[in-house]
Amino acid sequence: MSDKTDAPADQRPRAERVLRRAVLSIHVLQLPLFFGLMLALLVLTVSFFYALGEAVYTLDFLDRDKTILLVLDLLDMVFIANLIVMVMVSAYNAYFAATRRGLRRDGLFIYSDEFQPVKTRIAATLVIITGIHLVHEVLAGDPGDPYDLLVLGATHLILLVSAAVFVVVGRYEKRVSPEHEDAADQKGDENGK
Repeated sequence: MSDKTDAPADQRPRAERVLRRAVLSIHVLQLPLFFGLMLALLVLTVSFFYALGEAVYTLDFLDRDKTILLVLDLLDMVFIANLIVMVMVSAYNAYFAATRRGLRRDGLFIYSDEFQPVKTRIAATLVIITGIHLVHEVLAGDPGDPYDLLVLGATHLILLVSAAVFVVVGRYEKRVSPEHEDAADQKGDENGK
């Protein structure tokens, strides 16, 4: 007598196949988000050149302090653009992995963390962005609320600690050899039989 789990994938109940297809197809909802990020990148590019053109038109670039603040603003926009591109590429890779390689041969879902390689870079980029923004606020010398500057500094420190944690965890994960993972998978398969 054959077990239900030993049945080939084409003999599985129709509802189960429909559910699996629906779960894999739900990733299509990411496509409008990709286009939204592309539009955000376009808006950021226009804003970059507008700020640069305005500084040249008004001759603000002749003032040393205004030039430094302008350069900090432009650097901030460049790092934000890099962040958008990193997230878009990683999200596309996750989308591609989910829709193209979403099932194993036995019909179980594969989880692939496509963001793992860029998590440290994204965290470092966020630290750089908040650092630039913090330096900009300090150099601008606006007599604003000192509480806002304190919150910005605390946010920067929290992101810095988070980035350090990502680095440590990433190094730890690299130490785990693929042989150990394969052996653990084989033991799990033997226990499941």
